[in-house]
Amino acid sequence: MFRMLLIAAFLVVSVHAYSEGAPKAACRDLTPQHGAELQTKKPPYSFSGPSHVRGDQKLTLTLGGDEFLGFLIQARDGQNRVVGQFKVVDTQHSQTLDCSGPEDSLTHLKAVKGSPLSGVTFDWIPPAGYKGNVKFMATVVQTGFVYWVGRVTKDIDVE
Repeated sequence: MFRMLLIAAFLVVSVHAYSEGAPKAACRDLTPQHGAELQTKKPPYSFSGPSHVRGDQKLTLTLGGDEFLGFLIQARDGQNRVVGQFKVVDTQHSQTLDCSGPEDSLTHLKAVKGSPLSGVTFDWIPPAGYKGNVKFMATVVQTGFVYWVGRVTKDIDVE
């Protein structure tokens, strides 16, 4: 009996921790630490917004589609390095995460079962002097056991 209570307590702590945003362990490969099998079918999510930005301006994008509980977004250059900085627009549902540098990733804030998101808008600022292509990549969690890892993408030209 004690063993079952102990296991249940660990599961509650684990689920609660991820409801507050993606763990730092997900930074490298965008994989949630939920322990479920990832989806291989086309995700019902996409980024909307401009496909180019000047290097001295911010870019505003929205992640949307079906309802979802959690997300982790990064912008990566041609060498798969995380680049740029995110600025939170929706303070009720998103927060930055320091993966490779300050504010270089964006994740959910307070995912609540029964109160899913339908979209999240954010700003991204390119690194100083950067020119070239950037790929926005998102992992989107529909439920604790249904998620797409890095399959939601958008290419952006930084001029």
